[in-house]
Amino acid sequence: MPAARAAAYHPRAMVTSPVVPAQRPRLRDLRHVPVLPSLITLGNVFFGFLAMAKVTDAALASGQPPQMADIAESFRDAVVLVFVAMVFDAIDGTVARLTNQTTRFGAQLDSLADVVTFGAAPAFIAKVLLEFAARSDPQLLALRPKMFYGAAVIYLLCAALRLARFNVETASPDVEDHREFRGLPSPAAAAVVCSLVAFYCAPPDEHTFSRFVIPDGIHRAILPALPVAVTLLGLLMVSRFPYPHLVNSVFRRRHSFPYLASLVILVVIAAVEWQFALLVLTLCYVLSGIVLGAYRLLLRGTMEPPGPPPDVEADGLEGRLN
Repeated sequence: MPAARAAAYHPRAMVTSPVVPAQRPRLRDLRHVPVLPSLITLGNVFFGFLAMAKVTDAALASGQPPQMADIAESFRDAVVLVFVAMVFDAIDGTVARLTNQTTRFGAQLDSLADVVTFGAAPAFIAKVLLEFAARSDPQLLALRPKMFYGAAVIYLLCAALRLARFNVETASPDVEDHREFRGLPSPAAAAVVCSLVAFYCAPPDEHTFSRFVIPDGIHRAILPALPVAVTLLGLLMVSRFPYPHLVNSVFRRRHSFPYLASLVILVVIAAVEWQFALLVLTLCYVLSGIVLGAYRLLLRGTMEPPGPPPDVEADGLEGRLN
């Protein structure tokens, strides 16, 4: 037998190295969580849940047939609770940075909270309001109930997709230039829905300024237009339209004196008729992103801003990614 062949059949040559099983990736052991920022974020969820509970209580307490005058106050309370939740969402990231407690846990918790408060709660409030209106005044809404479900579901799913997309696209927690968002922010979308509901449910004697500006037919047309508005807001959340960071644009930059005077007038209007002021402000914000995106698309062929692309969400999340 040739030497090479004999070596191949040598007992030592037949010994094989042991097979090492593939190691599974180790799970991260979450031993420490930021307490104060997490409590503030959970307050966001708490008030979002209370908003849904308010309209549920109105549904259980309403008579047959339900009267909008009997449940309008519950819907106004629900809207106020959503705006209170927005305050918690705006300050949790700031508190996390000030206390040096920015973590991945806080970022994920913030996204989950936003899905509940700015996704599920506005969709639920709008859907229940449409159901009440359809039962109390069948002539007002000639739509099928499935349209209400469809609009609410589209809004909720788009809010979840937007927050998931942001979590994937966020490149760095250290970005300081918070100029604008890609797509309508979920708190802004929730603010538009809640503003429409609040304006419709406002008592007639509170229409101090709006009765001179808005025709009577517009107020009655809010409910038929609400399913379309909810659907469009959901699609704007997953769009690429650029929306400016409202806090940075208004308070963290220098502006002209007429700009300051217009803000004072808006504050006065809000103090007298806050429903109308919120409706005007939120609708103008939605239109601003559409106009800015169309202008950039026509001028440069893209809606992206000049310079590095913005990948920073609202203060509730961008400061909690370390």
